[in-house]
Amino acid sequence: MMIIGIIGLGLIGGSISLKLKESNFGNRFIGTDENEKNAMNAIKLGIIDEVLPIDELIMQSSVIILSIPVDGIEKLLPNILTNIKSDTVILDTGSTKFNICNSVFFHPKRSRFVATHPIAGIETSGPISANSSIFNKKNCVLCDSEHSDPDAISITEKIYSIMKMRIIYLTSKEHDFYISYGSHLPHVVSFSLANSIFDKKDKKKMFDMMGSGWESTTRLAKSKSETWVPIFLSNRENLIKSIEVYMNYLKKFQILLKKNKLNCIDQYIKTANDMIKKSKIYIN
Repeated sequence: MMIIGIIGLGLIGGSISLKLKESNFGNRFIGTDENEKNAMNAIKLGIIDEVLPIDELIMQSSVIILSIPVDGIEKLLPNILTNIKSDTVILDTGSTKFNICNSVFFHPKRSRFVATHPIAGIETSGPISANSSIFNKKNCVLCDSEHSDPDAISITEKIYSIMKMRIIYLTSKEHDFYISYGSHLPHVVSFSLANSIFDKKDKKKMFDMMGSGWESTTRLAKSKSETWVPIFLSNRENLIKSIEVYMNYLKKFQILLKKNKLNCIDQYIKTANDMIKKSKIYIN
């Protein structure tokens, strides 16, 4: 009997559970969440069949999906590994990977853990936002997979195949470097842009002038601090460097404006256009 245990019944954990239930991967779905409201909503929405204390969930589950903030994953993972059955598979969905992998590097049951990052999500959170289709055609990174047992990798690959995700294999160090540009920096930019209006005296006029460009660029600024502060701290060094690169490009654009370099601004924009076109080829 395949029992799926979900620790963290928010957007990602809830969406994974919904998709696996739809696909009949698993006979029973159990879950736990520190937020009692999330747990109750997960039952009402059919995300899980039963809420259990974490100790019982660990003992009963065939597969455990750990989908909580990254600092929580680092703290919980060693203890969960210690208490799982010998054939249980545990995978996490954290947005940073190096510190998490490092926290269990020497654990005797390290091989039952698969470090993953399904790169999907929206700016809203909680089980009420869960949607089984958010993973479709998105990328999922498996990190340091040589340290995981072949059967654990196989089950994990099956799960993400059911979710219709493309699987990429990287080291945890590579993952954290690239994700600092692809996900963490965009969130910093969005938070910063949203904060930039606060030094304006007449905020009403500012709000009146906000168009679709503002709305689309600050969409990520709706994301919760409980999720993103731990991510930023966990990937601090890479993020500092990516912010520096971004600030250099922003400064370059400012200098071009000051010097009235219209042709250079035109090329700056066209280079960005070309980069977006190329990224679409890889993404799609």
